[in-house]
Amino acid sequence: MGKKISIKQIALIQAAVIVYTFGSISLKLASNHDFMTLPFLFFLFLSVFFLGVYAIFWQQIIKRFDLSLAYANRAFAIFWSMLWAAVIFGERVTIKNIIGVVIIFAGIMVVNSDEY
Repeated sequence: MGKKISIKQIALIQAAVIVYTFGSISLKLASNHDFMTLPFLFFLFLSVFFLGVYAIFWQQIIKRFDLSLAYANRAFAIFWSMLWAAVIFGERVTIKNIIGVVIIFAGIMVVNSDEY
């Protein structure tokens, strides 16, 4: 049986996941510009930067936490992506989206719980 994960540890993993989603945001912003223009290249570089920071951050996380807990919490990227889609890009969040995220959260809680 693994060790119980703390709120601080979950917050650290979520910080890495949020950085990961920033890479996707940058790519979406790049797609709004013509190929190889300065704004396109800027957002492309920004995405590579965020993904590089995430890779370093993630390596440190998987060294310090049970792999099953780290990857289960990585699934929160779906929540963060949905939030950014609504807040930054004004996209509509449907009830199906919300139900899907709730199911994912329930699965994460089961994985993170002490009782199996």
